[in-house]
Amino acid sequence: MEALPVKLSNAIDRELAPLHPDKLRNACFELSQRYAQGQHIESQLHRHAYIAARLPATYGATRDVFRRIEPFLKSTKSLLDLGAGVGSLAWAAKEVMPRLKRVTLFEKDIELLRLGQHLTQNNLDPLQLAWCRDNIAKGGIFPTHDVVVISYALNELTQKEQIYALERAYAATDELLILIEPGTPAGFGRILEARTLLLHLGAQIIAPCPQNNPCPLEPAFKEAKDWCHFSVRIPRGKYHRRAKEGALPYEDEKYIYLVASPHIHPVPENRIIKAPIRKTGHVILDLCTQKGQVERRVISKTDGNTYTKARDAEWGEEWEE
Repeated sequence: MEALPVKLSNAIDRELAPLHPDKLRNACFELSQRYAQGQHIESQLHRHAYIAARLPATYGATRDVFRRIEPFLKSTKSLLDLGAGVGSLAWAAKEVMPRLKRVTLFEKDIELLRLGQHLTQNNLDPLQLAWCRDNIAKGGIFPTHDVVVISYALNELTQKEQIYALERAYAATDELLILIEPGTPAGFGRILEARTLLLHLGAQIIAPCPQNNPCPLEPAFKEAKDWCHFSVRIPRGKYHRRAKEGALPYEDEKYIYLVASPHIHPVPENRIIKAPIRKTGHVILDLCTQKGQVERRVISKTDGNTYTKARDAEWGEEWEE
């Protein structure tokens, strides 16, 4: 499970402690309704609801994506977070980027930005954090960074704004551009459009796709039958449980992501794109392959070490034959 860093969890607890539980719970419900209607954060109470109910999930998804591409992040020194919210991505980055020195965070909501500054103050040293109030759908060029991330932000933009933001984000990318969206059909649709645009701009897709051909799931997606997404389990803290009125100590966050680069990198042979099906004596894996196809592999006990590896394989992992 991808738990919040202790310092971040404690900072959130201190921020939410003065709020009455019923008030926070009602605000979380209202925020969920607004998200469902295509609306977003409007009040300070919504911002508190966000850090109670949504920040743990978005942090967990980001941390899971970073874990999957960790070998590509070892030399990262600078990071640009576009649509940064309260800066939870900087916390995730610090854990997996040992050479990271500078993080630039763009956020249009001044109150979210201030809340982010408050939560990160004296907690992410020695990282150099530069907060910028800016709307990523408008303005000029972005400053160049090793890694550029747009996480859970494309859904707040019109299609025209998405194209504009993505073109400028890719132009600012020295090594990797990372996109993360909710693991819904709508989120996958946005990632598909971004993938097409980035390939047109000359990018190489690094993950999760093991190839630059058309997405093999696109036909099924257009027929509303299937879409690519992944899942990460998030432990619920005290305020998270109160806000969600959840009986379970965890929840599963579905997400979809895309990693692209202006440079050529080695990619895996295959990616496991659904939860493995483990049966007595065999394992069923659904794979996206370098051939640009979706294939189902049945691996039995007679396959020896390959079967042992398949028994331990998880959804979203690379799969080498």
